[in-house]
Amino acid sequence: MKPRNKREREVAELSSKLPPLSKQEEWAKTHVFSHEAFKCKDELWCSDCAHTWINTDNSELSVTVLGDTTVCPYCHSKLEVKVSRKKKNEEVNYMTVATTCGGYQVLRHVYCMRVARKEDAYLHYFFSEVVQEWISEDGKRTIMAKPMNMGSCGWIHSEPLSIKNEYGSSYYHGDSYSIHGVLHPNPNLIPILRKYGLKSSLHGCNPGRLIKRLLQGSNDYELCLKTKQISMLQYLTKQGSYQIKYKPSFNICNRNGYIIKDASIWEDYIDLLSYFDKDLRNAHYVCPKDLNKEHDKLMKKKQKIEARLRVERDRVAAVKAAIRKKEDIMKFYREKMKFFGIEIKEGDITIHPLESITQFYLEAKAMHHCVFSNRYYGVTNCLILSARDAEGNRLETIEVSLKTFEIIQSRAVCNKTSKYHDRILNIVKKNMNLIRQRMSA
Repeated sequence: MKPRNKREREVAELSSKLPPLSKQEEWAKTHVFSHEAFKCKDELWCSDCAHTWINTDNSELSVTVLGDTTVCPYCHSKLEVKVSRKKKNEEVNYMTVATTCGGYQVLRHVYCMRVARKEDAYLHYFFSEVVQEWISEDGKRTIMAKPMNMGSCGWIHSEPLSIKNEYGSSYYHGDSYSIHGVLHPNPNLIPILRKYGLKSSLHGCNPGRLIKRLLQGSNDYELCLKTKQISMLQYLTKQGSYQIKYKPSFNICNRNGYIIKDASIWEDYIDLLSYFDKDLRNAHYVCPKDLNKEHDKLMKKKQKIEARLRVERDRVAAVKAAIRKKEDIMKFYREKMKFFGIEIKEGDITIHPLESITQFYLEAKAMHHCVFSNRYYGVTNCLILSARDAEGNRLETIEVSLKTFEIIQSRAVCNKTSKYHDRILNIVKKNMNLIRQRMSA
């Protein structure tokens, strides 16, 4: 997309002047990818260099496997041992380089791929800078990125970087360009971020989201940084939230020098305190010595209360269901009694209506369909018939509309059709006047 305004034209010009990331790519080879040794019997091969060796005591290239780790005798990398017969390993990850240019905070996201093949000790690295986030001091973001395939399933690496819409083509599925890659060390940050408390580390947070929130003036993010509540900072960025849910309780923690080690558990714990109407501004409650213990204690207490409530709800539901069933039975006999006693015979097939709720249950159980569970006995203007052979075996269950006097459906076992299906339909159609007569009686 062509630049449309002054800011986009400035970003496009500055982007062309950024230096290549060759040194960072060398760093990525060691720090971005996993380090694994794939073991099959006594043979291992290294994902870092693709070499293979035999793990035997008599071999000069023998290694000692300690627990689940080993050391490659070729590249000397420490590897995690995985039992696998795979002969090819392809891994994709992202690296993020934070730098500055022209007063902007620039986040350069690099697509990193490593392909290792066991058979010919083949190892190939591929690096492609796919996204640049240019964030100004007012928190506004401009995107330079490569185009993506339909559905955001892959980058078109052969195309150059160009100006894109801020949230990409998958806005409703999330921010396509907010990439959380492995951060290259010693990020270069614009001075105003240091004022907000962000220095040499991004604390494992999504860099674009964290920097945008700080530059947009999110006091809660700045508060977390300056009070060293890193777990809460990480929790906010993962959620994409602008504010801390229980801010007064959080402030009590800060006043008492209490560092929240697990923000998600702490927030759940405060939810539980609120459920039990505890004082959320009392340090005794909001700053527990053992967070997990207190959380689990309240959770079990709540579960017991809700179990009792659930029993009561089930009891009330059972009473209502019994009343409803009684009403359905009364309605069934009131509306369908006039059809009782009808018997249609032709050859070895006999058809008659179901005359009780028990018969509906037995029909459904034998035929494996929903005539009972879906309460067909309570459906107005509907007559259910059962077709059987000379030995009394059920063939099909027929539903007839008492409004139009047409067959709505006729189902055999498991909602299928029997070999008598056409005969049954013809018999019912020929005798539909009998049902009409009973209806008008």
